[in-house]
Amino acid sequence: MIKAIVSDFSRVLLFPKDKSYKGGLNTLHIELARDLNYKVLDHFEFNIELLDFYTSLKSQLPIHMFTSDAIQDSPEFQPYLQPIFGEIMSAKRMNVTKEDPEAYRLVATHLNLDPGEILYIDDAFENIEAAKSAGFNVVLYKDNSGLVERVNTALKN
Repeated sequence: MIKAIVSDFSRVLLFPKDKSYKGGLNTLHIELARDLNYKVLDHFEFNIELLDFYTSLKSQLPIHMFTSDAIQDSPEFQPYLQPIFGEIMSAKRMNVTKEDPEAYRLVATHLNLDPGEILYIDDAFENIEAAKSAGFNVVLYKDNSGLVERVNTALKN
């Protein structure tokens, strides 16, 4: 039985406004932040539809975040994230990588849940494989409609 959802952030909930940009969002954020006039929301946009979906699930089970680095800590993002997410965990702060199954065991321990009680959502196949190896239920994010359908199915089982 799923008792919590853990979601990735970059390229699941946050996207660059420049659709041609293929690099890491943390890297882009660090580069752009060198400009003293940098406003993060001028360069990034939220997946509002998915944030709304997570909000609708929050009354049923806790929603958490597991990210690679720290872009989610930007103050401009907090009004969007704080009402939805319980724990926001960073692989960098935990001294692990998201490609390592041990990272997901640490997440489960931190949340005081068995890995099989967690549904993990990420856009990177290697992260999904690591979470699956650690015993998590997983959904590879490709688009909102596919994700909503797969999450709803997982929650019914």
